[in-house]
Amino acid sequence: MLKRTKKYEKEKTPASSEITTEEKSLLTSGSLSDAEQTVIGEQIRIDGSIHGEEHLVINGAMKGTIELKKHNFTIGSKGRFEGKIQAKNVSVSGELKGDINTPGKVQITKEADFIGEIKAGTISVEDGAYFKGVIELQREPHRTSLKEEKADLKTSVPPGKGPGSMSQNEDKMGN
Repeated sequence: MLKRTKKYEKEKTPASSEITTEEKSLLTSGSLSDAEQTVIGEQIRIDGSIHGEEHLVINGAMKGTIELKKHNFTIGSKGRFEGKIQAKNVSVSGELKGDINTPGKVQITKEADFIGEIKAGTISVEDGAYFKGVIELQREPHRTSLKEEKADLKTSVPPGKGPGSMSQNEDKMGN
């Protein structure tokens, strides 16, 4: 079942397709409300791409790509996904095989089964989650890498005062 949930709907959904508190944490962390999300139910299978301008929750199965640059993506505890994800924040409670690219946070809950690569601003992995993959945390623009700092130190040492200079070796010998 593909359905758009709205705050004013009083419709009851089966317990298996409801969103857990953990899954809602990332959905509500953005500036948008629950009124702007789509839920893909357990009985739905999708092969292809999804591009959107609202939050997305998958409780079914999907193989393909997700692109929600300004919105959050959640894989529910019954959900399965294989492919590439680009979203504002990502929460995984089901199975995911693939790559995640987000400037925000990736949250992997204890129910998750993750295999793949993550490029994110921050990440959290709960105890009990299965994780096999590579993580690359994005650096803040004002921070420099250790390589850059070492290069700056090497160029700032005055001639004749570096590690291999004669004056330093003479000092060590006691001359």
